[in-house]
Amino acid sequence: MRRTVSIFPELSGEEKASIIETRKQYARAFNMSVECLINNSSTSKRFLHKVQYERIKEECPSLPTGLIQCARDVAVEAVKTWNVKKTKLKQKKPKKAERMKRPSMKEKCTMRYDVRTVTLRGSQLTFSTCERRIKTIISIPEFFTERYPDSEGWKLKGANIGMDRKGRVFVNLIYECPDPVIEENKDGKIVGLDRGVYNIVTTSDGTHYGAKDVRRVKRKYNHVRSVLQEKGTRSAKRRLKSISGCEKRFVHDQNHCISKKLANTDEDVSIYVLEDLSSMNMKRLRGKSNKTMRKWLSNWSYSDLEEKLTYKCKRNGIRVEFVDARYTSQKCSVCKTIDKASRKGNRYTCRHCGSRMHADTNAAINIRDNYITRIQQSGQAAVNQPYGWGATGKPETEPVGKTLTSKPSGLS
Repeated sequence: MRRTVSIFPELSGEEKASIIETRKQYARAFNMSVECLINNSSTSKRFLHKVQYERIKEECPSLPTGLIQCARDVAVEAVKTWNVKKTKLKQKKPKKAERMKRPSMKEKCTMRYDVRTVTLRGSQLTFSTCERRIKTIISIPEFFTERYPDSEGWKLKGANIGMDRKGRVFVNLIYECPDPVIEENKDGKIVGLDRGVYNIVTTSDGTHYGAKDVRRVKRKYNHVRSVLQEKGTRSAKRRLKSISGCEKRFVHDQNHCISKKLANTDEDVSIYVLEDLSSMNMKRLRGKSNKTMRKWLSNWSYSDLEEKLTYKCKRNGIRVEFVDARYTSQKCSVCKTIDKASRKGNRYTCRHCGSRMHADTNAAINIRDNYITRIQQSGQAAVNQPYGWGATGKPETEPVGKTLTSKPSGLS
């Protein structure tokens, strides 16, 4: 596990000037490393150090060796990510993949430090720069030291150092601790979670976490941005800079609150089941949706919520599983008949068995039942037997009506 705490040390003008010069040379070392890796079609740190180290030393003579190695490591990671993205894009848009920009770093960058280039002894922080090693006294917030004490194995593993828009030097201290061994709760129940645009999360128990506030804030900032961009004055541009990131931080906070409530639930839960939405971006690229739907999908932070829920549930012994997302919103959770016309807005009224419920609750139940059916067919122990289905994966009673599009997943 990793945790980060931000510190703003008080530095003199000379020390700030030294950091500015260090950032310039750090960015130069990064860009030289990226160019060497791409030209030689390599992502090897050993190869890069052997070929490029002496050249970087000539171009950046005052940059410490430890920071050259940090810039090298960041460059290797950036090129690996760039290669993966380019390979995926080549399969669909080869011409666009050829025009894909190489990784680059500006002079106003944030530098990564490791344990060789930054140390913390008590309250004294020291880190390397081009001129000398800066020493300063810092104060870490009490809430951080109380929550992540040294006695539990939390140790400083590095830092990110840079300057914000106001010219203040910030230090993001990175602490790391081995993942605790937590026994999974195997006796709890299985809960399906349906993620949506109007309801952020809906559980198979019928609990809704609405997106009313999130949608209100997004509409507000969308309107403000459009007005300021149309204006185009200097004050409008300053205002755009000041509000940048506000919407993103608000959405992240909402996802944190919801995932924390789900992970720290008072109920006896062993597994949360989610839809596998990894192909959602692919659907948008293929043009299978209209303009309004593409706008909703681009503003939908489903992956951020998924990431937060996964690591928080892991600490509490709750497992997060995924199932196929197809037909979960169109299938009746009672008779298992698939009929697209049965759903109208947020209400699901089955035209075959007559059952009525909230559409998101119906989808969450289907997500849970799909997972239970899958583990039954794989021979694992079944928990929370889905309504109307036996251990063989076949219905105990024949469903009412006919399947209009396709059969439920896993049935022959």
